[in-house]
Amino acid sequence: MVRSTILHRSPLLKVALLIALGPSALDGSEGRNSAAVHIRTGHQLLEVVGEVDNLAATPDAPLGSSRQFGYVSMLDGVEDIFTDPNPATQNETTAKLTFFTNVKTIRVTPHGPFTIVVREGTTIFYRNSVPASFASPDSFESGEPVVSSTIRQQVIVDIVERTFTVVNVNTITSTRTFDLGDAIVRIGVRGDMIRTSLMGVLRVRDGAPPPTGHFAGSAVGIRRRGED
Repeated sequence: MVRSTILHRSPLLKVALLIALGPSALDGSEGRNSAAVHIRTGHQLLEVVGEVDNLAATPDAPLGSSRQFGYVSMLDGVEDIFTDPNPATQNETTAKLTFFTNVKTIRVTPHGPFTIVVREGTTIFYRNSVPASFASPDSFESGEPVVSSTIRQQVIVDIVERTFTVVNVNTITSTRTFDLGDAIVRIGVRGDMIRTSLMGVLRVRDGAPPPTGHFAGSAVGIRRRGED
């Protein structure tokens, strides 16, 4: 794969999801490549695999809250996102990029066989340094934070089939350069927007509430905030 170097100089550029910094941009980065993947509306940028824990109401979150965590299983233009090249062992334990979302429920609407849940909060992506485990949700935020974002989320739950679909819209609030092995990358710039579509199945963990679920899906780039 041919990798190129792009220097982001102006917010007027149609922003890359990965703004690559040249090999000289960081100390110790000499001899390594820079990857660049431009945001294109509707173009798939990444794939994720994860789980969700829905939590009970509290005074701070009277309609409940949710934490959602997992790993990036594909990042367009970047090959080495797992520590193991064997596809059979490419999972949460070998993922280099993980994420953790914390959201509060702001509205719940019953509608026939559906329950429509709207939530808002934050998502942080991490350059993971130790093996993550779904048995330990906190392990997905144990690495170096590389991208922070706000999130608005709509979840449509089929209460009969116990399945759900999700649409997330994330707006990047901060980002930093990080080492991904053979490449030095930076994910987006402030104001970039990403839309993620997920499908999932609810289940009951350890035979008791709160309900939890498994999900997977993909994200595309959308217009920048404030862009016509």
